[in-house]
Amino acid sequence: MNILLAAIQFDPHIRGVLVVLVGVGVLIGSVYLLLATNTGVRNGFLIAMAGLFGWMFCMGAIWWIYGIGLRGKDPSWHATEINYSRSGEPVHDVLAELPPTDDLGNPQTLLSDFLADNPDVAKKIEQTEGEGFKATTFTKAVTAAPALKAGVDEELAPWRILPETDSRRGEAAASADAALVAGEAFGPDTATSSYTVKDVFFLGGKPGAEPETVKGERSTISQVWHRVQTVFQPKNPPLYAAVTVQQNAHQSVAPGEAVPPAQVNPDADTVTVLLQRNQGYRRLPSALFTIFCGILFAVLTWMLHRRDKRAMKERAEWDPSKVPAVRDPETVT
Repeated sequence: MNILLAAIQFDPHIRGVLVVLVGVGVLIGSVYLLLATNTGVRNGFLIAMAGLFGWMFCMGAIWWIYGIGLRGKDPSWHATEINYSRSGEPVHDVLAELPPTDDLGNPQTLLSDFLADNPDVAKKIEQTEGEGFKATTFTKAVTAAPALKAGVDEELAPWRILPETDSRRGEAAASADAALVAGEAFGPDTATSSYTVKDVFFLGGKPGAEPETVKGERSTISQVWHRVQTVFQPKNPPLYAAVTVQQNAHQSVAPGEAVPPAQVNPDADTVTVLLQRNQGYRRLPSALFTIFCGILFAVLTWMLHRRDKRAMKERAEWDPSKVPAVRDPETVT
């Protein structure tokens, strides 16, 4: 407790609290002062609080819709298993459904056979990737030729591969890097330079949220239907990612020389990091805030409504003839 009190300073902690309190007092207090002097103390308080909570309800609804403002925990990946060899039985059954990369064949052979039948694609790859491009992984193959992804996904079913152009691949690979470094997968000196990321696979999730493999392959109606399908599926199915990496070969660098590009050790086993998606609760705080303010706004407006109805009833029942006459004061002589 003493440490906590010692950490509190006048600037910015106490100054910030005072500024907020003064701002709230001036804004709400000035409005309440005007209402209280014109409509009464209690009625002015109800009107001021109803306006305040109504405004906060609208603000909370915007926070809730766009996931901004008062936010909770964002979605993230959590490592559940680091499999050092696919020859053994994985701990999780979902990883056992992923075929080992070696069983899928040679990615360069797959790409070469496709380019032999599609010379136009071969020219585009030569222009973008350069002459002599070789697909060392299936990710590079489906990135260079997106039409190959459907065939690779059939062999991986129910898993699917992500090309390098998919933004989800980078987030999953970064989470796998953190898990490998924290777990010292390749020894105490494990770093991101100790290995090379090969492929990233996905399993599960909402089918309607899956992006296009080739841009423009879906019609406008299909895109609208996928959007509607995603909206009316409130519960998120489990989503998994498998990131495969392979240890780099040790290279000696002489003093003063540049570090050569990393080379994968062909004798090293492929390590698979299984990740599970935690959807978090980004909109939960703003949703609770909106509901709370909405309830208070409804209660306050209901109280104002009852007050108005009672006043209207009393005005309607008022009869001037039943009011006793007021005598003139007697004049004392």
